[in-house]
Amino acid sequence: MAQILASPSQSLDVRGTCNPRIEAVAEMLYIGAMKLHTLGTGGPRPDPARHSSCHVLHAAQRHVILDCGRGAISGLARAQLPFADIDLMLLSHHHVDHIGEFANYLITSWIAGRRKPLRVFGPPGTAGIIDVLTKQVYDRDIAFRTEGETAFGPFIGAIVTEVEEGVVLEENGLKISCTRVEHGHGLPFGKTFLSRWICLSWRIEAQGKVFSYSGDAVMCDALVHVAREADLHLQCCYMASSELQGTHFSGVGKYTLTCSDTAGKIAARAKVKRMVLTHFRQTTPALIEEMRADIGNDFSGPIAFSNDGDQFDI
Repeated sequence: MAQILASPSQSLDVRGTCNPRIEAVAEMLYIGAMKLHTLGTGGPRPDPARHSSCHVLHAAQRHVILDCGRGAISGLARAQLPFADIDLMLLSHHHVDHIGEFANYLITSWIAGRRKPLRVFGPPGTAGIIDVLTKQVYDRDIAFRTEGETAFGPFIGAIVTEVEEGVVLEENGLKISCTRVEHGHGLPFGKTFLSRWICLSWRIEAQGKVFSYSGDAVMCDALVHVAREADLHLQCCYMASSELQGTHFSGVGKYTLTCSDTAGKIAARAKVKRMVLTHFRQTTPALIEEMRADIGNDFSGPIAFSNDGDQFDI
């Protein structure tokens, strides 16, 4: 029997062959495969090589967007992902590098042919943000395209479900759950802000596979739980341990963003099968190799350092 192999970061598509039997099998595999597209692998700071957080998971014949930061639309376009068909988005938290292009995506996907509401699941406060964006910030844009330029038809916006814990969606072979995690919660915020600062990590199960996404969480029991035995865990890894110098950056590594000193510990505790790293501060090849060594001290499984536009079969 012939065997066709592809690397983890490559898509495998042998459709269009001359053999109808091979083509039929390939079509089923192509449609059914779970695949991760890392479209934005940088952080909040400007980086000429990386956009901010945005990823797309293909699972159970659906495309799920995870966060929508700076560069999301160009990333989706470069990956030739179907704006018109994507109807599901998961948000981890409300930092600008994770939601900064949400309104643009909502309008752009409608212009590109989306004709059903975008279902958005996010922390408490998500509905209010979207309401302000569509009814105040971009209301003139929407009115222009519906009252004057009528070719697109009535504006179709978002249906928002605010979530904090547990299973949020289970349909057609797709199960999505989330949990509250720690991201900056050790900083000296007051109770009022902390009551509004809800951050999530996500777990998606389909086709006998498990994918998990840390968002910006630091090491905590909830993150370990949501990532448990994942076939692929997508983990923030902002900086190498040698960069955690001074009050600010040592605090970043301890309270705000997972770095290479703890990323491997999370993967080991959760017993993930494979880990892909993302959400980097601007890096160099030397820093990547340092992070690889740091993580390897704690986690013996396979790891990959993602770039914008990479694909990973799960």
